[in-house]
Amino acid sequence: MHKEKSTGDEFEESSGEIQTETQAPGICWTCKWAMKKLKKQISSGATQDNIKKKLEMICDEIGFLKSQCKKFVNQYRDTLVEELSTTDDAKTICVNIGVCKK
Repeated sequence: MHKEKSTGDEFEESSGEIQTETQAPGICWTCKWAMKKLKKQISSGATQDNIKKKLEMICDEIGFLKSQCKKFVNQYRDTLVEELSTTDDAKTICVNIGVCKK
């Protein structure tokens, strides 16, 4: 028997969807990092369009997890916009969308 080579794509399913925390270590951290940064940037009266624009730009600041961050944002964009409009903190948002455990 031989070990299969890592392709580096283990964080993705064949459909290209981001997997949960147990399947993709780091996705919970990525979510909390992005949500914490966005919560600081978004004012209480921010429009959904304003939140979407900030969501599109946040992954440029994350460094080596940029591609994972972009996939995460693309997959959960609408839900994230709604969640960022609430008073929930970063961890609560990430638990609500299912990428972090309680």
